Amino acid sequence: MFQVSRVVTALFLVSGGMWATLALVLTGAGPQGPVLVRGLAALLLSGAAVAAWRFHSKRAAVGAMAAGCVAIWGWTQTVRPATQRDWAPDLARSARGEVVGSRVTLYDVRDFRYRDTSDWDAAWYSATYDTRELTGAWFVVEPFSGVWGAAHTMVSFGFSDGRYLVFSVEVRREKGETFSALGGLFRQFELVYVVGDERDLVQLRSNHRKDDVYMYPVDASKERIARFFLDMVARMNALHEEPEFYDTLTNNCTTNLVRHLETVSEARVPYDHRTLLPAFSDALAYELKLIDQDVPLEQVRQRYHINARALAAEGRPDFSRRIREPVAATASDTVP
Repeated sequence: MFQVSRVVTALFLVSGGMWATLALVLTGAGPQGPVLVRGLAALLLSGAAVAAWRFHSKRAAVGAMAAGCVAIWGWTQTVRPATQRDWAPDLARSARGEVVGSRVTLYDVRDFRYRDTSDWDAAWYSATYDTRELTGAWFVVEPFSGVWGAAHTMVSFGFSDGRYLVFSVEVRREKGETFSALGGLFRQFELVYVVGDERDLVQLRSNHRKDDVYMYPVDASKERIARFFLDMVARMNALHEEPEFYDTLTNNCTTNLVRHLETVSEARVPYDHRTLLPAFSDALAYELKLIDQDVPLEQVRQRYHINARALAAEGRPDFSRRIREPVAATASDTVP
């Protein structure tokens, strides 16, 4: 029993010291990278805990580490998200919307044209959409090459006049900043809803990043899809006014979409490994009957894998129509 107590104490001190180090080094770190000098405070905390154990007791060591971690956590809460920073060029603008009845006017819709992932012609526009003209929604999954379980998820909405609009929940990077899943646990990035044309947000991923892209029609009534759309606009506007930090586990692209998806699902969307590992989020949508179920999931994935069609349609003004052509006859009808 004595040996077990020592092991538990040692594990607590090691894990507490590691958390304290990461919190101090990564919290609020920007393009300059981890603030290594703050790590000295974590070393002092760990040293104090070890000394308390050596010269006093395990209880004193645990108390010292716990008090230090609580103090560090309190400090992390003083780091606040911002709407004004030196943002990366592709994230320089934050979309917002005005809702009047069924009509929604969106400002700063992104419409970049890419030569490669770092070379583009930047453009934004404003446009008005009528939710009565919505024809459908598509759940988009982009698994990241070489990273098991990791993916980006988006939602695209179609309108009767042939326009398509994508909502993408993303990390809002500053100039020179790169995404880090670890940094995303420690208030390093703000959260932003990027709204854009499919020739920007979809084509960037399928044609230039060369990631697999799956685009599943959402099986829901027009009324539910309209609520889905308006719910995303409301959340986007709220972030425009009151920024939030991205969190790798609790406030990421997929967890936000899960909350919106509950507006079109008849069941509560569970928070499980398919949310934490969004490359499997289509399996969750399949289980909830939000996408086709007429064949096994693997066949559904093959049906809505768009890369070949996207490459053939590159640069075409009817890109959105062409990436949907082969699935038009098999997409599920909407249900009331």
